Amino acid sequence: MKKTLSIYYIISWVFVFIFLTNGVNATEHNVLPRFPEIVIEKEYSQFFKVKDCQAKASIENEIAVTSLKTVLANISDKDITSSVKFRILYPVNVNNIAININGKSFKYDPENPRYSFSLKPNEEIKFEMNANVYINYSIDAVRKAIKKMEEEEQNKSGVRDAKSSVKSKGQDIANSFLRFFKSNERYGKRFQTGPLVSKWGLFPVDFEKLSLEIKVPENYTVITSFESCWQDVKKGKKVLTYRTIDTDNYGDAIFLPEADKEEQLATMEILKSKLFKK
Repeated sequence: MKKTLSIYYIISWVFVFIFLTNGVNATEHNVLPRFPEIVIEKEYSQFFKVKDCQAKASIENEIAVTSLKTVLANISDKDITSSVKFRILYPVNVNNIAININGKSFKYDPENPRYSFSLKPNEEIKFEMNANVYINYSIDAVRKAIKKMEEEEQNKSGVRDAKSSVKSKGQDIANSFLRFFKSNERYGKRFQTGPLVSKWGLFPVDFEKLSLEIKVPENYTVITSFESCWQDVKKGKKVLTYRTIDTDNYGDAIFLPEADKEEQLATMEILKSKLFKK
């Protein structure tokens, strides 16, 4: 696999996998707000390549206005039949989500946000998505969930099986997320780039060409393991514009108010230590 993923990016998607495989609706859990994503559901990820991807987001107040245009190709030597899921977390208005496939309008159905397709070798399919998404994120839920999980573990009789899987640990955290995700929690603004196009939301697909632009208020900053990826930063009137064409290292970036940076870093460290501790 050509792409290099940071540990925080992997952690984020482990949580996505845990929630989705256990039937938790995306609007009910605490996954970081992010770009809408094309999720390939069938065939091997190496059978596909993103020939071109143009993604833009403009953040203002509590909303990110996003657009995603991508050309997906079958680079295998056989005909393939697959499907994609349009993953859109925290949409402002489902009725205003606009999707086009090969230039034709496709009605987004939140109950079944999928499209099936077939491609011959070297054939391409074009997707366009436009959606407004909320970027408010529960600041307290992660730490409360982990604290509650630890309290429950201490009250259990006996010793936890040493071979307990990452999934089972994650499920405990997931359950605690739901219990503590209340209206009285503190919220902060967060927006992660994410993979844009992936297999199952976990495995990256190779990109040939990428143009990514994110506009944020002037008091924002970025958390990323790949700072050199975002060297093209333009300062405008009360706006910062981040741009990158790096096809490998764009996905872990989290944009947030600079005043929240240290707290977010601390939370990420807690997640890393708790989820992967032996």
